[in-house]
Amino acid sequence: MPIKPFSLILLLVSCLFMSCDPEYHSIGTNLLIDQVFETDIYKAPVFTYQQKLKKIQTDGLPLGQIGKINHTFYGESKGSITSQLVISNDPFFGIYSQDVETSETSDLTIIPENETVTSVYLEIPFYSNQNDKDNDGVIDKLDLDPLDSSSDTDGDGLTDLSESAVGTNPLSSDSDNDGILDNEDTDSSSYDAENRIYDIDSVYGNSNARFTMKVNELTYYLSSLDPNNNFESIQQFYSDTNYYDQGFYSTELFNEEIGLNFEELRFNYIEDDPLTEEVEDSTTVQYRFSPRIRVELEPSFFQKNIINAEGSSKLKNLDNFQNHIKGIIISAENFTDDLYLLLNFNAAGIKINYDYDYYEGYETSDAADDEILKKSTSYDIALGGIIINSLEKSGYDPIISDAIFQSNSGTPQDNLIIQGGQFYSKIDLFDSSNLNDNDELLQLRNKNWLINEASLVFYVDPNQPLQVNENIYPERLYLYNLDSGLPINDFLIDNTINTLSTNAGKKVFGGMLEYDSENKPWRYKFRITDHINKIIRKDSVNSSLALISGANISALAIKKAVNSKDQQIKLPATGILNPFGIKLIGSHPEEALKEKKVELEIYYTKY
Repeated sequence: MPIKPFSLILLLVSCLFMSCDPEYHSIGTNLLIDQVFETDIYKAPVFTYQQKLKKIQTDGLPLGQIGKINHTFYGESKGSITSQLVISNDPFFGIYSQDVETSETSDLTIIPENETVTSVYLEIPFYSNQNDKDNDGVIDKLDLDPLDSSSDTDGDGLTDLSESAVGTNPLSSDSDNDGILDNEDTDSSSYDAENRIYDIDSVYGNSNARFTMKVNELTYYLSSLDPNNNFESIQQFYSDTNYYDQGFYSTELFNEEIGLNFEELRFNYIEDDPLTEEVEDSTTVQYRFSPRIRVELEPSFFQKNIINAEGSSKLKNLDNFQNHIKGIIISAENFTDDLYLLLNFNAAGIKINYDYDYYEGYETSDAADDEILKKSTSYDIALGGIIINSLEKSGYDPIISDAIFQSNSGTPQDNLIIQGGQFYSKIDLFDSSNLNDNDELLQLRNKNWLINEASLVFYVDPNQPLQVNENIYPERLYLYNLDSGLPINDFLIDNTINTLSTNAGKKVFGGMLEYDSENKPWRYKFRITDHINKIIRKDSVNSSLALISGANISALAIKKAVNSKDQQIKLPATGILNPFGIKLIGSHPEEALKEKKVELEIYYTKY
């Protein structure tokens, strides 16, 4: 039976609403069937203000920043770390605890073990990228075609996938360097297929620069409870905390010039195992570690304070230990060139290698055949508990100072400077002072509009200050509610996930740096449709927003911060995690850039 015209219209209108998220379309639901729909764009006013952070809470961050990077416009950024150390409760070294070692016993195998430290290393891993989209054994950065497992990156006639499967090197046409190409070689067994190449993605500036790294014992006790509040609340530690400059340090554990090594760390067996006669264990890799900073610390300090303290109250529990050894300070200076490191302190630690005496009984009738041997082992101490990132910012351009002064006086700005850990922007929508009951909002509330999309677009200033050594820009910015520190609802309802790229989820909400046809930084776009709908419906208030660096969109733990007006604000951790900046066009630019000023773009359907 044919569908009647009236029924057809009713069906089309129903489909329109059923196909859309009702969360976005609750304005003007009393549609009449005979109305004509008109779609258009409306640009509402936005007011942007330059703000600066004086200090930020930097304990409990997901990474640590060490280094120095200087910029004639953004100024100089320096980072150092203060960290507590973490051990297990009442550890013992060797085979037996100190009580057992010193007990009166007839057991010949229980002897004083005389544990002696042989070496101590501080290890702090780099962040590395091991993405392999086509699962062919070659990381994307080195893969000829990261989306095709049949690609042949080394050009030897064998696919990357097939070489990974048989144990040859897909990045070398002659894996074992014997002069015979892999596609003709019948024996490449001398190549160690477990060797890995890493793509380090946490080092900025000149990776060949050298610098002096210093490690000192901390003498200031880091309490998790605030002594200024009678120890009744959790204590926060801020970026301007520098215990080294304040003189809270003693024993120097390391002070040498170093460079960076991005190779996989490989350690062979110490000696051959007599039970494996055909295998030379001492030439075989026993342990492999990702690239990292690895420096040798003063062993006598750990002999005295750790190994010799076995069985004492100093190591009985973590509280006692952290009163005994309060922590370490890690700093860097005397850089031959700018170098800034984002390091994985969650996996950092100190390894104490030591020898101990061991009674070797040969199970013969004559105990005289037995002997006391030396054995080697290690004990690991984690960097953990309270970890504070000291961040020093200085020397930025006077133009930024003037913009901050004008903003604090209520003048919207022509430019916005966004930089991790230092500069952010306050964003007000619709009105510069009366955010909730202004004429702009009143008019919107009286319109019969179905809002399809509402977006904030921030264009990159074409007169962008040059970066150091390479073009390093924030790959993403983050927009949030300034008063609460919480995400706006469009972020929360965006369920898009990207497991193949770092910091690329929540794609609908946006904030990623987009490039133009000439591959130059172009803009950052945020879709805030639900946020605007709620304001127009009066389901939420029109609070100020904040625009910050979005170094890691999943790192949204709220940190306290103090701005240049000595106001305490709430800052998601993502805005602290790198020192890189970008210059954007603000809401009130000069005439030549007015087409790219910040505006709230509302795409609507009128009914």
